[in-house]
Amino acid sequence: MQQQQNDNKSLFDPKTLIAIAAVAVVYFGWQTYLNKKYPNYNKPKTEVAQNTATTPAPGASPTTTPVDSKSEVVAPTTTQEQNFSFSNDKVAFTLTNHGMGLKDFTVNNYEDKEKNKIKLGVSNDYSLYALRLAGQDKPLDFNVTEQAPGHYIGTAQVGTMTVKRDLQFDAANSSFKSTITLTNPTEEIKKGFSILLPETIHASGSKSFLFPSYTHQDFFVGHNGGKTETVNFSGAKENLDKAFENSPLISVGSQYFTTVALDKSQITPEAKVTANVADKKALAEMTYKPVQTAPEMVFSQVFYAGPKSIDILKSVDPELASVIDLGFFGMIGRPLLYIMKAFHGLVGNWGFAIIMLTLMVRLCVLPFNLMSAKSMKAMQKVQPEIAALREKYKDDAMRLNQEMMAVMKQHGANPVGGCLPMLIQIPVFFALYRVIGSSVELYNSPFIGWIHDLSAHDPFYVLPVLMAVFMFIQQKITPSTMDPTQAKIMLFLPLVFSVFMLQLPAGLTLYMVVSTLFGIIQQYFIMRDTSKPAPVKAKKTAKA
Repeated sequence: MQQQQNDNKSLFDPKTLIAIAAVAVVYFGWQTYLNKKYPNYNKPKTEVAQNTATTPAPGASPTTTPVDSKSEVVAPTTTQEQNFSFSNDKVAFTLTNHGMGLKDFTVNNYEDKEKNKIKLGVSNDYSLYALRLAGQDKPLDFNVTEQAPGHYIGTAQVGTMTVKRDLQFDAANSSFKSTITLTNPTEEIKKGFSILLPETIHASGSKSFLFPSYTHQDFFVGHNGGKTETVNFSGAKENLDKAFENSPLISVGSQYFTTVALDKSQITPEAKVTANVADKKALAEMTYKPVQTAPEMVFSQVFYAGPKSIDILKSVDPELASVIDLGFFGMIGRPLLYIMKAFHGLVGNWGFAIIMLTLMVRLCVLPFNLMSAKSMKAMQKVQPEIAALREKYKDDAMRLNQEMMAVMKQHGANPVGGCLPMLIQIPVFFALYRVIGSSVELYNSPFIGWIHDLSAHDPFYVLPVLMAVFMFIQQKITPSTMDPTQAKIMLFLPLVFSVFMLQLPAGLTLYMVVSTLFGIIQQYFIMRDTSKPAPVKAKKTAKA
């Protein structure tokens, strides 16, 4: 009992009470100080997020939650969305403060096959040209102000680093100039930040071997040094995930429309392209990974979203013209594209411009065709003598070759003469094929009668049928050294070609029809000219 009294007495000792009171005063005083200096101190995270999203400072837009200045990188908090709309006769878009990207980007002066406006950068995950820090799932949130219609400036605070982005739209060519300024960047910025180009994978149409679809979607990556690479993702059967170093140019699009990002900084970015086949999602990323930091770092880009018009692309930046991929024979295709545009300026119809371009190309290669026809005619003439020599010298290969060469030289026949001119023509025809198939000028452009869109297939299949008929006629009137079995097999080629062309754009089929018809007329005159003088020369030789 006495011990308990002594313990109670020591518990309520004046010195002990003074110490407890002092601790309480210091504790509550410190808590009061923290609450005044940091209004969100000691509050639940959900409440902090709601307060910062719903109660911005007077005269200011919502900002991210304050962060401890000692922290180098803080995950950005989702803020209330800011939207700024823009529209003119060419494009319409909505800029969001989430990454300062573009939503609902619409090409107003073009429609798809269902008469809907063309949409670019369609995605449920990201907006077009949004900025995202490395390691983050969501784009960086900005506090955005509209300086003028189409001109936006946004700032974001990430730890001690300030990110400022200036995005300005150029209505003359539907392009954007983007400048990203990092002030007081931390070492974490070396992990990088990315500019995103998302897209939805569209249905590629028919996948049948007999009725292939010509439509496609591609990633296009341009490397330092002029090297380019195209990656098709609309026809991919499995997911894609590719990375490219030193790639200042990336684009995502179809054969007629595209979204492009072109770097204009001192630090060359990397590129990464991914496609998820099951989810119908495609994404291209332009990523900057600075090796060293400076108190202020500036990164500049040029963006373009719209039709693949070579004139518009070159007006934005000459480097963007490479986005129109004309394949291996692009050096031939580009002049042909300009010539076709010049013909359109004369006649005002893209169908007739294709016809004029096809005729011009056929006239240019006509001398080589004449050489080929002459050589084939000569080879056909010496075939009986060649057959006799094969029988006579069947056991002496060296003597056979000597005698065959002597006979061919005597009659002016060259076994390579019929092939070489065709090899010269192949690059031209392939380049012309790519030009017509990739020209946005043909998109929704009518020709005559039933052809209302040269970029779509012939609705009544008149041109593919004409193609088959003309090819059959051309085969029948063209001299051949093939044996009868091979000749019969070749008769099926017109049918096979016409089936393949059923789903091709009418502009391509028109080119093939005109080219084949020119070949028939050309062969008719060649046969007529070469058949008359031969008997006369033979009689003079016989008399001699």
